[in-house]
Amino acid sequence: MSSYERVELEHLPPSFFLTNRQNFIKNLKEHLISIPNNSYLFIMGGKTLYRYDNDDEIFYFLQESNFYYLTGVLEENIYAIINLSDATVSLFIPQPTEREKIFLHWETLEQIAKKYNCNAFDLAHLPLEIKRINPTKLYVLNGVNSDSGLRVKTCDYVFPAPYDKYNEVIDHDELIYEILADTRTRKTKEEIELLKYINKVTIEGHIEAMKKIYQNYQKGIIERDVENYFFSYMRKKLYSRIHPYEHICGCGVDGATLHYIDNDQKLVDGKLILMDMGGVAAGYVSDVTSTVPINGTFDDTQKKIYNIVLDANKKVQELAKPGETWTNMHLAAERVILEGLKGLNLLNGDVEEMLNKRVCYYFMPHGLGHLMGLETHDVGGYLSFTPERSKEKGLDCLRTARTLEKDMVLSDEPGIYFIPYLLEKGFNDDNVKQYFNQEEIKKYYEFGGVRIEDDILITENGCINLTEGMPRTVEQIEETMKSS
Repeated sequence: MSSYERVELEHLPPSFFLTNRQNFIKNLKEHLISIPNNSYLFIMGGKTLYRYDNDDEIFYFLQESNFYYLTGVLEENIYAIINLSDATVSLFIPQPTEREKIFLHWETLEQIAKKYNCNAFDLAHLPLEIKRINPTKLYVLNGVNSDSGLRVKTCDYVFPAPYDKYNEVIDHDELIYEILADTRTRKTKEEIELLKYINKVTIEGHIEAMKKIYQNYQKGIIERDVENYFFSYMRKKLYSRIHPYEHICGCGVDGATLHYIDNDQKLVDGKLILMDMGGVAAGYVSDVTSTVPINGTFDDTQKKIYNIVLDANKKVQELAKPGETWTNMHLAAERVILEGLKGLNLLNGDVEEMLNKRVCYYFMPHGLGHLMGLETHDVGGYLSFTPERSKEKGLDCLRTARTLEKDMVLSDEPGIYFIPYLLEKGFNDDNVKQYFNQEEIKKYYEFGGVRIEDDILITENGCINLTEGMPRTVEQIEETMKSS
């Protein structure tokens, strides 16, 4: 596409998703010993979800991401078969009721076929079409998303008599889902260009929020006002109607709650605000965090903690490249944080010893980052053919331990948080308590937290920061907030 400014309204072209299907089939053939001739992938899109017992109001529909990745189809309640020889798609669509034809926008099968450059049939025709093609195999997606621990929504269609013999050719091999998840970890050039654009607008939205915080913090604004500054900008620029995730706008101690989403407290002069806010367009997302001073000026303590986190963030981008493991990137960030906290007299002892004893976990109780794409926490983190999840404290929080590959997109989000409950667990742990200068650390109990999150693209020889241009240094943030 020449421009993504209206992609949320005009949608991505069918060729975007044809490339995805071709990459999946190529990956499938590399992982499987053989795919029988006349085999298909049989998948199901997302379904309409009504609001509890309400007959009209539905939860905002989001297409199931695997279905969308392979077809680009936006409508609900649709089934599809994908020919694993030529990547062609056939859609099977329930026809609208008389009431739906009157109340809702709907498209004919001919219109849908043209829109997605595919075959389109009435759902009632599905058994007849399967009889016509007489498939050797109908693969379905079956497996567990390693981020959520939830099973993938596999195709639930059951062929009725006299077509029930086709239930026997359905193959539930979990490797099929894993190969699709693995394919999604490496972005196409078209996906990369879209993600670059979404990140560009996300940077602009964060800058808008920074400026308005400084302009309005003395007027009694609350955290949710900050969220509104950002979201209003994203709606205007991307035509977005949703967040990619619940936004976090935590002022002061709220910034130490990793998934704080209340956003209902008043901004306090002299405190920091941690803003974890991303954008979404055409299904793809950004995930970006800034931490800035409410009054536009970092105090000395804030500056020191902030710069430790920034150094950790930069260290990851300095080291990330194909062949490196994400576990090593996490450890590199932890090493910088431990050295910084030792320099502030919050920790004492040998840094490598503290690293091995997992002391940093008490200040950063989350993984360094995660794969990104159609989901904020995108699929493919842990598969049967990738490194297993560590059982070590802190490292078990990593959403992937994979070896980095060209065209992967991940978030780089180190942080330091002062969470009294967690720190006091460390103070009482005989294995690590000797490293903590407890009285000094307790002075930070009202500090909150700092997180700096960029989205990075792994390239042939290193990585590119898709969030390049975001004010990141202390000086850049202070200058940006106070600019008109």
